[in-house]
Amino acid sequence: MLGKFFKPKWQHTDASVRLKSLATLAGDSVELIKIAQSDPDSDVRMEAITRLHHIPTLVQLGHTAGSIGERARQRVIGLAATEHRHDHLLAEVFAWLQNPALLRSIARDSLRGAKLRHQAIAKLDDQELLFSIASNDTSKEIQYIAATNIDDLEKLQALEKTHGKQNKRLRQLLKEREDLVQHQHQQQAEIDALCAEAETLGNNQRWAQEKTRAKVLEQRWQKISKVTNETQQQRFQQALTDFQQRLQTWESEHTQQQQLLAQQAAEQARLAAEAQQQAEAAAQAEQERLEQAQQREAAARKHHQQQQAQQEQTLKDLHNSLKTLESHLEAEQYGEAIEVHKTLRENLKNATHLPGKEQAFFQRRLQALAPFLREIQDWRRWGTDQVRKQLIETAEHLRTDEELDPQERAKKIHTLREEWRKLSQLEPGQQHTMWKAFDANATAAYEPSKQYFAEQAQQRATHLEQRNSICAQLEALHADTDWETPDWRALQVALNGSRKHWKAAGTVSHKDWKSINERFNTAMDALETHFKAERARNWHERSQLVEQAKALLDSPDTAQAIEQAKVLQTQWQISLSSRPSDEQRLWKQFREPIDALFARAREERQQQQHERNAQQAEAARQTEEQRQRERERQQQQLADLEALATQSTQRKQADTNADEQVANRHTGELLCLQLEILLELESPVEFQATRLKYQVAQLSETMRSRKETTQPSAHALPVLKQWYALGGMPATALASQTARIEKIKQALLQALP
Repeated sequence: MLGKFFKPKWQHTDASVRLKSLATLAGDSVELIKIAQSDPDSDVRMEAITRLHHIPTLVQLGHTAGSIGERARQRVIGLAATEHRHDHLLAEVFAWLQNPALLRSIARDSLRGAKLRHQAIAKLDDQELLFSIASNDTSKEIQYIAATNIDDLEKLQALEKTHGKQNKRLRQLLKEREDLVQHQHQQQAEIDALCAEAETLGNNQRWAQEKTRAKVLEQRWQKISKVTNETQQQRFQQALTDFQQRLQTWESEHTQQQQLLAQQAAEQARLAAEAQQQAEAAAQAEQERLEQAQQREAAARKHHQQQQAQQEQTLKDLHNSLKTLESHLEAEQYGEAIEVHKTLRENLKNATHLPGKEQAFFQRRLQALAPFLREIQDWRRWGTDQVRKQLIETAEHLRTDEELDPQERAKKIHTLREEWRKLSQLEPGQQHTMWKAFDANATAAYEPSKQYFAEQAQQRATHLEQRNSICAQLEALHADTDWETPDWRALQVALNGSRKHWKAAGTVSHKDWKSINERFNTAMDALETHFKAERARNWHERSQLVEQAKALLDSPDTAQAIEQAKVLQTQWQISLSSRPSDEQRLWKQFREPIDALFARAREERQQQQHERNAQQAEAARQTEEQRQRERERQQQQLADLEALATQSTQRKQADTNADEQVANRHTGELLCLQLEILLELESPVEFQATRLKYQVAQLSETMRSRKETTQPSAHALPVLKQWYALGGMPATALASQTARIEKIKQALLQALP
């Protein structure tokens, strides 16, 4: 019934009550940790953090933002001076511990964690403290870390004498410092030498050499200028400035002398050049006259030679043609003979430059062959007429053949016309009537092919329009796209669709193909330029994600690395994919470190689970031991209680005066009421009113004085011991209270675990 009055105050709904209850909680208790982590009231949480001693919880809270994180970090700083058990955690948050006094304390304390001490010593600049640590600490590592921050070479030498035999790294450090000091001395000597040498520049008046030497000195100075002080810098620069001023004075004077000499030399050269030009002009005029005369003579000789060569070549060609004509006649190759005869007559007519004797010779030979050639021509004309008739009949047959393929028909008609043309060359200007009949039949026979080719041309024109439309769409796509924020997937779909439609489009004429194909390639190249740039940018971006994923493997905080890996996975976006093989390779490189990270997380969770199981088992064992000890304690209390009951019986049977008996009776009744209230037992009817009055009057005080607990037996036993300690009382009261005490005792036994 009274259980609600004993509920822990740190669980009270009133924040002010919870705030006051924090003083009763231990600094590393589970209750205080829970309040610091999750209490709904920020003031309560802040006060809980101020009282908390549990470093792991404080470190966890210190990583949060806001006033909670700041208070936790300040609490960590306050505990860091005395808290040794969690130095590994303090080392991880060393950036918080920047209080000079705290760092000195940690650095001196040999019981602190090695890593934390290393960090603290690295921040020290107190040379005496560092020397003290290096001298007195037993750790060779600490000796070395402290010594690395000591600047005084004599202190290092003293440390080497003390610990050098046992600490090899300390000996090596001293050697390095001595080498460094020696090197610094050498540098200072070199600096002084450079300054002194710079001050001698220009003293020997060999300015060209001195100018080069100044540049060399400047280069040498640049190499060591970082280790020079301000005085040395001023000394060297002043020496260079003085030299430059003297050099400029000399150069100015030297330049004036050189200009004067140059003017004199230029005037002499001008006069010599004028004389030379006059002599060369006269020689040139004479040379040109002689060359012109020679050219005229050479041209005359060349023209005469060309005439002779042309005459000889003409005679040679005419003789060859005559021999060819005679050989054709002998071989009865009359068609070729007629052609050669015709050509020979034309060439002879044009050869007006031949001597009359030669012309007469060829005229006599041609006149002798003329009758025979005329007869041959008559026979050939008859033969060509027969062939023409056959060609007319073939054209008429093609005209009536409706099953012939249009392209094959056109090819055959073209062949017929070529044969007719060849016959016309043999007999030009003859048989015009036959030509009209042939042309009419050939034209009529070609009409189906003409219609077919017209349809083909119309289809090619339609295909050209389709391809022009595709090109226009691509050009509009390039012009209308906002290339600052393009939709790459939609663009890729549009580009693939255009390629597909382009391949599906029909043929176009040969003359149109080159221009339309160039237009398509130009439009595609314009888009592909942006695609290539985006593909490269996206590939580089995802390559960076691969490097970031690989870097996560080095993170000591696996949970945080997993969260970062999830973020990287959300950032893996492919705007334009590369070749499938390359994409698979890059994705594999990205997934491998992430998979390894998740595998490591699983292993850590398993390890943590094993540790939790071990901790739970240990906690269960300790709890059981605690329960056993509690049972033993309670049993011992009961045994003591039985002994007290026996002693109480004896005590109450002893002689007691009347006043003490009355006082004992009143005290016993009050103790019985308290026990009945604690154990929630009913009091006798005659004590009901007294019990109610007592509860109302004493409830607040009782709640303030008792420790909060859910076990009333913990309070009942001391009260019962008080009753047993009472002396004698009236017999009636003793009998009544003894009966009540027996009920209380039984209830207490049942309440014990």
